[in-house]
Amino acid sequence: MSTVFIQHHPASPPGSTLDVLRSHGHSIRIIKTHEGDEIPDSLDGIDAIISCGGPQSVCSPDAAMEREYELLRLAHRAEVPILGLCLGAQMLAHALGGEVGKLESGPEVGFHEVALTPAGREDPLFKGIPWWTRQFEWHEDGVLTAPPDARVLASSKNAPIQAFSVGISTYGIQYHPEYTRDLVVEHWNRPDPLTEAGGGIEELARQTDLHFDEFHRHGMRFFESVALFLMPVDRLSEGSMREPVEH
Repeated sequence: MSTVFIQHHPASPPGSTLDVLRSHGHSIRIIKTHEGDEIPDSLDGIDAIISCGGPQSVCSPDAAMEREYELLRLAHRAEVPILGLCLGAQMLAHALGGEVGKLESGPEVGFHEVALTPAGREDPLFKGIPWWTRQFEWHEDGVLTAPPDARVLASSKNAPIQAFSVGISTYGIQYHPEYTRDLVVEHWNRPDPLTEAGGGIEELARQTDLHFDEFHRHGMRFFESVALFLMPVDRLSEGSMREPVEH
């Protein structure tokens, strides 16, 4: 049994999430759809799912995305823990009946202030996280309408749905708490039209110097809560510690 990461692009790997879950004894399987790995059509061997970011758009789905929607719906119905990150959150929202589209105010790029809602302040995954934080964003699409029965857990000025949950074990996070400094720097150094939307390389470098250390500390705290409350090994494998195996 494994915690499955679905990676959609080389520039959006699991990041810090992988390190934290491994330290808590998770067996890891990484499905790289950008390299042609197939999305499973069942939950056999799957303890939990983390859907990563990527440049794809829910507004222009491909065959792999359609298969992932089916897997996410299947996992949600079975109460298998799910965490969607950026594109993964948008795909999760779409799969469960929410609306995803272009943000009216334009792309969110760089470090933006994100505020927890009253529901978010009480959610165990945000235990120890300040009510207002600076989070790294890199997206022009967003969740415009949350899925039915979802709880909105965080918002920002330009994207009112920055985090949401549905049921007891399904979560979507629009920003990138998983990013290491290297991933942040790689984003604003590679050719990407969104770089200019964030003020250009010099501005993004300034923001990174100013905000990264605190952002990373909050991200590690968040993933500790994911490991303890959303995807605990004692829940998934009756407390046995397992050697991580990456595929």
